Amino acid sequence: MSTTLGPLCSASFAFAFSGALLAQDADLLDPTIVEAERVEDELSAVSVISRDSLELFQARSFSDLTGLVPGFNIVSADSRGFGQVVAMRGSTNTLFFGPPALGLYVDDVPLGDAYSYPSELLELSEVRVHRGPQGPYFGRNGAAGMVEMFTPRPGDENVTQLTAEYGSYDHVGLGLLTSGPLGGDFSYSLQLFHDQRDGYVRNAFYGTELDDREASGGLLNLYWNPCDDFELRLRFYAETINDGSQRLTSLFSPDPFTDSSDFPGATDLERYQTSIHSRKDLDWGKIETISSYQTWDLDPSTVDLDLTFANPFNGFADSRSTITQHQDLISNELRFSSNDDATPVSWRAGLFQMWIENEGLASRQFPVFFPVAATIIEDTNFSIEQLNLAAYGNFTWHATDRMAVDAGLRVDYHESEIDRVMRTTTVPNFGIPNTTVRGGQDEWFVSPALGVTYGVTDAVDVFVRSSIGNKPSGYSAYADTLALAAFDREQNWSNEIGIQYDCPAYDLRVGLRGFWDQIDDYQFNESVPNSTNFVIVNADEVTSRGVELDLAWTPTDHLTVRGSFGYVDAEFDSYQSPFNPATYYNGRKVPFVPEYTGSAGIRYDFDCGFYAQTSVRVSGPTRYDAANTTTFTQDAYFNWDAEIGYNWENFSIALYGRNLLDEEYYTFVNPQVFAGAPGDPQIFGLRVRTMF
Repeated sequence: MSTTLGPLCSASFAFAFSGALLAQDADLLDPTIVEAERVEDELSAVSVISRDSLELFQARSFSDLTGLVPGFNIVSADSRGFGQVVAMRGSTNTLFFGPPALGLYVDDVPLGDAYSYPSELLELSEVRVHRGPQGPYFGRNGAAGMVEMFTPRPGDENVTQLTAEYGSYDHVGLGLLTSGPLGGDFSYSLQLFHDQRDGYVRNAFYGTELDDREASGGLLNLYWNPCDDFELRLRFYAETINDGSQRLTSLFSPDPFTDSSDFPGATDLERYQTSIHSRKDLDWGKIETISSYQTWDLDPSTVDLDLTFANPFNGFADSRSTITQHQDLISNELRFSSNDDATPVSWRAGLFQMWIENEGLASRQFPVFFPVAATIIEDTNFSIEQLNLAAYGNFTWHATDRMAVDAGLRVDYHESEIDRVMRTTTVPNFGIPNTTVRGGQDEWFVSPALGVTYGVTDAVDVFVRSSIGNKPSGYSAYADTLALAAFDREQNWSNEIGIQYDCPAYDLRVGLRGFWDQIDDYQFNESVPNSTNFVIVNADEVTSRGVELDLAWTPTDHLTVRGSFGYVDAEFDSYQSPFNPATYYNGRKVPFVPEYTGSAGIRYDFDCGFYAQTSVRVSGPTRYDAANTTTFTQDAYFNWDAEIGYNWENFSIALYGRNLLDEEYYTFVNPQVFAGAPGDPQIFGLRVRTMF
């Protein structure tokens, strides 16, 4: 694969970029430029989270989006995305090596595996969450949905915003946002941020907190608009993480914020993105190209697996894990679309290429006591390559004044290769042989979608949609044979029906949907018995069904109300344990998927400049193993946040509190080591912001 990839990527980029530039010579009418990300979608297609809503719910990180959109949830292992599980309507990614169910774009740049998604949120203009399979609508495959994030674009004047925060656990947050024209048809936007705090977990062995957090980064966009119908954009993003130990404590500890590990952990990460974007408007539509190169480095992630110090009572056991991992990603997209005011048919089509290479070294240390007491160290070196080529297209036909038909199709070619070696490096190694796994596979698949929307009245629409989403096959690096390492493609037949009410006179929007997804060969993590390995297996059948409610209401100029609720019933219809044929999990709930999530927020702005806001988020019971063991189940919980502040011209100050009732819960549970990541404790802070 890799021998032909370089020319392929170069040719794809050259074709896309030169096509957009050559198109400048075409004869043009005076077009009206409307950026695609600003087009309003209906509630049936997407949940739009505005900047105001993000501030209402104090969303500071990617995992903070949980509960804001029904059916959407993020299980966070408190390791900056590494090992996180992102769920949409019961579909999820596996922990480390499976493809994501929910894709992510940031400023039109597609990201790779779910563990490489950024942890810190930039200053965003809005977030758009598309539910259901999105293969025909984006270059990046979205087998169960897609999240789009957009940062603010520069305006006609230079503007600078400075933000400073201080809060509990010596939390310090600093932010800069500046943008505007540079002259000569050039403009820019720049964001810089730094965020740090002391640890939440008290370590009894060292007598201090070891889970300190520190993140710094920035985003630079450069724009060139030589004429109204052409734009060239260069984008650079960087983020560095220097964290202490993962927030992981024993499930049997009387205090989830106390541990006694004798191995200080660490999570050090770097993310870099470079991309070039072009847009050319013609009389018949628009041509866009997006090419990106991205790197993600984990060096290292270290965890104490026994969560205690070596002593006579545990046989002086010392179990630990050290992982270094690197990902390279190259993507190219060539996109064609109709004019935004095209009638009666609007359309969008494109070609997409993405190549990902993951390389890493995982070193696991654990004790044995027979035939003699010793410590075994296993080193796993791996390289996994993936190539995705796709063509996609969709159209919307306004058949009548009240009825619209939407149809789309995606065709994918996917190729993957693995090269993996595991060695036992200790002496003696008790005769444990080295194992080598090498192999490759490729496949074609098709993802169609069809939907109909009918306007019952000017304010009420009903809709129905059916689509198929595919997650490609691949390999897991933590397996000793090719048969165990390989997993099959997952296919999701998704159906939904809904109604939405939109009344501008009362500034009220309500959407209600029901969905039913039939998922075949559901990709799922399992531990390999009598080893430290875990692999991705396929459960034969999973059914996920539920209901979703969105509410946005502004009854007066001073009062804002937002709310959402989603119920998801996702369970195994047919799943036999691959390691114990006598064990069936039929009827058990799918792990990592809360039974329900919801949120409600309200804000009031006084005439004098003061404001007050409060919000609540709720998460239902969540299982973390296929057997639905009570020990590995997080019960329902809710978080209550609040903020009061004052806005005056270009200055604001706010006092905020999160988890005001100091609710104790786990955001992630690891059944292998009987440990969990406790959620944030009660915190308070002060934020000051100025703009000039």
